Amino acid sequence: MPVVDASVVVDWVAPGIAPTQPSIALLARLAAGDVEILAPRLLLEDVSNALLTGIRRGRWSGAAADAAHSLLGDLPVTLADEPRDLVRAWDLARRYDNHPVYDMVYVALAERRGMQLVTADSALRAALAGFDWVIAPEHALR
Repeated sequence: MPVVDASVVVDWVAPGIAPTQPSIALLARLAAGDVEILAPRLLLEDVSNALLTGIRRGRWSGAAADAAHSLLGDLPVTLADEPRDLVRAWDLARRYDNHPVYDMVYVALAERRGMQLVTADSALRAALAGFDWVIAPEHALR
């Protein structure tokens, strides 16, 4: 059972993502294994914001982003954070070069639940290189 962050989930809903992307292959593996997927509630806002950013940057149309956004509620993701995760996220952000707190909420949830954090965010993985349970999508469930 992994925790996934928005960098992974955006690929699950965003328009025009190639089916060969590691995040898409991960979703297929998770679905085939009937594996529960966790994330903090922040995931919904995080992915929504990424879709809006894609519109502003001309990556996709507003209509395509609207369709992608409507998929969020259908994803097989359980939202499972607790208030103490924010406290831990603050501690982690301060310890790891003031990395954004919103990224560290995913880390705190995974740490508390003793699970892998799957992220496509290479900067986050680099900041937490000592945490062997913070992994790229292509390395999950292997």
